[in-house]
Amino acid sequence: MAGAIEDRASTVPAEPLTGWMRGSLWFGLVAVTVYIGSWAIAGQIREGYDPVEQAISELFELAAPWASRGLLTAGLALSGVAFLLLAPTLHRALPGRGWLGPALVVLAGVGTLGALAAPCSAGCPGFGTSPTDTWHVVSAGIGYGALASAPLAFGWRLRRDVPRLAGWSTSLGAVSVVLFAVYVSGVVPGATGLWQRVFNTTADAWYLLIVVRLLRDDPR
Repeated sequence: MAGAIEDRASTVPAEPLTGWMRGSLWFGLVAVTVYIGSWAIAGQIREGYDPVEQAISELFELAAPWASRGLLTAGLALSGVAFLLLAPTLHRALPGRGWLGPALVVLAGVGTLGALAAPCSAGCPGFGTSPTDTWHVVSAGIGYGALASAPLAFGWRLRRDVPRLAGWSTSLGAVSVVLFAVYVSGVVPGATGLWQRVFNTTADAWYLLIVVRLLRDDPR
């Protein structure tokens, strides 16, 4: 009850949204949704592809048919640009102090675009197999790590001003980081593609939550 009272008393957004800020929020909402839809649809239409076992990157690998590759290229490009635009908006619109959260959102965008710029070779053999595959793995790792951990940073930033939203941010961030660690470490064998999709979608859910909250509470 106390948390609810504090949330009602807090102002989200922290300052009135400008037209540019509202535009970036709407763009982020659409872009993240398109990205999720792109890998979901591409995974179904590519013949012989198993979303449970295979990584999302394999849908736009160099050997991928254009049907799946085109979908993922569009989804990744939109989401990468969206994160770069969202970072300054979230920094200005959300209460509290600290650059860690916005910086991680920027890294998520840079990593996403970096992975897109270097599609992996057939089967995505991984780090060290070729310069392009190494670039892809490093970029994707940076992007995914930042994507998953940004909600934790914002949860800490929001803890005094908007405790309920901070709680949701911390919860979603903690789940996405743990699932990301499981995915990267391979501690749970099998279902690699499933683990990737679950942590990715959990993190993306936070971005959608924040964007919807800011747009909903904007006086205009």
